[in-house]
Amino acid sequence: MPGVNRMRVHAALASIFAQHMSRLVRYGFINGLPGFVTVEQDDTLQTTALQLENDKIVAIYVTRNPDKLRHIAGHHLH
Repeated sequence: MPGVNRMRVHAALASIFAQHMSRLVRYGFINGLPGFVTVEQDDTLQTTALQLENDKIVAIYVTRNPDKLRHIAGHHLH
């Protein structure tokens, strides 16, 4: 999959999440999948990873468990 298509998917989903009061922190890879980190309206840190096959999203993995995100919690500055 070309990197440009992944970035388009990231941008599109980030735009959707931004409309719902999420704040995009950064793009990156989450457990080896393209994804992004957001801070939600209730100040909860969230990661969203996308599983892509043939340039289509086949799965979306969202993590909001603070115990699982402790290692990145200190890196999201307001």
